[in-house]
Amino acid sequence: MEAGHASVPFLLGLIVTAGVLVPVLLRMRAAVAEARADTQAAHPQVQALQNANAKLQEDLSFLTRFLKDFPRLARELYNNLGERQIPGVLLSTVQRSLDPQQVAVLVRRQETARPNDKPTSARFVVVAAYPENGPVRLGTEVPVDTGEIGFVAESQIVATRQDLEAEEVTNRLRPGPGLSGMLRPDLIAPLVFDRETLGAIVVARPRKSGDPKAALRLVAQSGAQVLHTAAQMTRIKHTAEMDGLTRVFNKNHMEQTLNELVYRAACAAYDQRDGEPGKVKHGLSVFLFDIDNFKNYNDANGHLTGDNLLLELATLVQRSVRKEDVFGRFGGEEFLLVLPHTSGDQALIVAEKVRKLIASHPFPFGDRQPLGRLSVSGGVAAYPDDGLDAGAMLRRADEALYEAKKQGRNRVRPSVGVAAAMAPPAREAASA
Repeated sequence: MEAGHASVPFLLGLIVTAGVLVPVLLRMRAAVAEARADTQAAHPQVQALQNANAKLQEDLSFLTRFLKDFPRLARELYNNLGERQIPGVLLSTVQRSLDPQQVAVLVRRQETARPNDKPTSARFVVVAAYPENGPVRLGTEVPVDTGEIGFVAESQIVATRQDLEAEEVTNRLRPGPGLSGMLRPDLIAPLVFDRETLGAIVVARPRKSGDPKAALRLVAQSGAQVLHTAAQMTRIKHTAEMDGLTRVFNKNHMEQTLNELVYRAACAAYDQRDGEPGKVKHGLSVFLFDIDNFKNYNDANGHLTGDNLLLELATLVQRSVRKEDVFGRFGGEEFLLVLPHTSGDQALIVAEKVRKLIASHPFPFGDRQPLGRLSVSGGVAAYPDDGLDAGAMLRRADEALYEAKKQGRNRVRPSVGVAAAMAPPAREAASA
């Protein structure tokens, strides 16, 4: 009986303990289940954070590699490059950094065909492209103000494919042709300097992972600055070589150019020294002429009218010659036309055409001149018939010019060397 009575408190204790522990255990079980649910719910977020961290590490690694290569780009860009060389450096940098399937570098071109013409519409022209000889051809043009390239040029921001397909961008795009031969661009970066868009870099299918947008932005910014500087230097050089009144080359440029062409002609003649005797494949000639009775024109009509005459005559001749010919003012009312790849007898034909063009042109007050028209007299000399240097050619041309004046003006005469080298039929035609 005593043992039975002793077990009662024990059983009561178990019951009480069970009453306390069971709810605790139930609450713990519910908490574990809730924790498991929370863990499962948080797993996508954790995965997203891990992916974002991996992407950041990838971008950091890419930018670190790019920045290690950037000093090389800077050295190449700032190594006294000309405007034509800079796009090639930008192209090679983008190739190394992004390994794209296609890339094109375009520059803005707005030009007039001749002085006093209206400017043509601004366009971008492809000046460098990868792959070489691929579907994107050098010289291909696209409008500056339409299409995706036009949008980037106007907004002046680097745009990815995702940016370009955003609704706010598509609503602003003006329809226009894309770049012929180019895949749909994944990146377009404008070349912007001082709020002016100088060009663009267009990239398709970059194969290196990372943050290409940041890298391309840095390449474009550096390229734009150097491109602007090179363009300024070209303009300064061009201005220094031009005659301020007539807008054609000045005497200094003409003398330098003639010296260079004489050197090239001498090298070409040396290279073909074993060829057929008497046959010169790379001729070089000059036509030196001046305006007849120009002092009379100035005295009768005033120096301002005389200046306008010089400008009009220079523009007329400049428009009539070949692109490879070099034309400039040689002093006062005297002009020089340098004719590469032209023999003496061929140069006489060209000179006669220029003389007739001027004589038939209705210059203001030309009918008041002593000859009843505005006319020129000139002399033609050639390499090597009249000497082996520029100075000798110019002296012979000047002597022939003086002879034309003596014979009555408004005519062209060959130099002694050209006259001696001409075949009899050509000589007879020139004297007719």
